[in-house]
Amino acid sequence: MLPHSKLALTVVCLLVLSLLGCGYHFAGTGGQAPGDIKSIAIDVLQNNTAEIGLESVFTNAILNEFIRWKRLPIKPRKEADGVLGGSIAEIKIGEVSHVDSDKTLTSRVTITLKLVLKRVETEEVLWKKNFSYYEEYVETGSALNTTLLRRQATNKIAEYLAEKIHIDMFEAF
Repeated sequence: MLPHSKLALTVVCLLVLSLLGCGYHFAGTGGQAPGDIKSIAIDVLQNNTAEIGLESVFTNAILNEFIRWKRLPIKPRKEADGVLGGSIAEIKIGEVSHVDSDKTLTSRVTITLKLVLKRVETEEVLWKKNFSYYEEYVETGSALNTTLLRRQATNKIAEYLAEKIHIDMFEAF
């Protein structure tokens, strides 16, 4: 091995060791659950909007994210240390762009969640946060197609927010 290759390898090794030593980790892989809970129950979110079915979409997205990462076992409320719940607090639909003064081309759906993680035994609040995100969709002129495109946008929001919720709950940046 050439002397500068050894030096480069040594620098890389020292960098990796220093990052590991300072507690650095990739998002979603480090940190601990608030309150050092070891298992979690996930309640069905309350839907405080007029949009039917959002509670299922968002609860399932959050549940799937926790299952995917396997950082905390999902258990029934009676067996869990903590319970994550909350509500879909708001949905806003607004126009973004127009073909002309009478016809909308693009709309934006914005959804806000209010979440809280509580210790099951004591109801102590361990973590509480609001999340909001938006997605845009094209207005097709057909009510059926527009509804489908809005639902797809809502699903994207649910997946994005579920990931953000999971990361936020475990990260202490």
